[in-house]
Parts: sequence; C-alpha cells; structure tokens
Amino acid sequence: MTALHLQTEIQRLLRREKNITVLEAIRMLLRREEAPTDDDDLSDEEVVELQGRVRDMVSGKIKSVSEKESIRIIRAAGKAQLKA
Repeated sequence: MTALHLQTEIQRLLRREKNITVLEAIRMLLRREEAPTDDDDLSDEEVVELQGRVRDMVSGKIKSVSEKESIRIIRAAGKAQLKA
C-alpha cells in the first residue's frame, strides 16, 4: 500500500471518528516530530504501544482512556518490564 493510499484511508476513517480520546491519541502520534514537552516525550516503544492501544480502542477491544492516562499506563508497563 502506498503512502497516498494510506493517507486517503486515514482521512476517510478520521471523518467518521467521533471519539475525542481516539482523535487526541491520533493527533499526538501525528505530532510526534514537533518539539516534545516533558509530558509528550515518548520513546519509540511507547509510541508503538500507544498505536496498538488506539487500534484496540477503535475496534472496541478495550475501553478508551484519556491521553494522559494512556501515557501513564504505557510508562508503568515499561517500568515493570525493566524490573522483571
């Protein structure tokens, strides 16, 4: 699939999306190259995990949580893995 096809599909999906939490998570992912703040400074692994959670929310597999709560959960999971 080309970048143009992906952009078209994403735009179509975004027009239908009404869940603010999902839209905020997508915005955060798309703005990852902008100057990060301390709260938004995610590692590559955290971004991948967040992307997976967004897919799970969109599919209804998990309930939605706020952007800040998502970051807290991801970071807590990462710290737990380091201790293991």
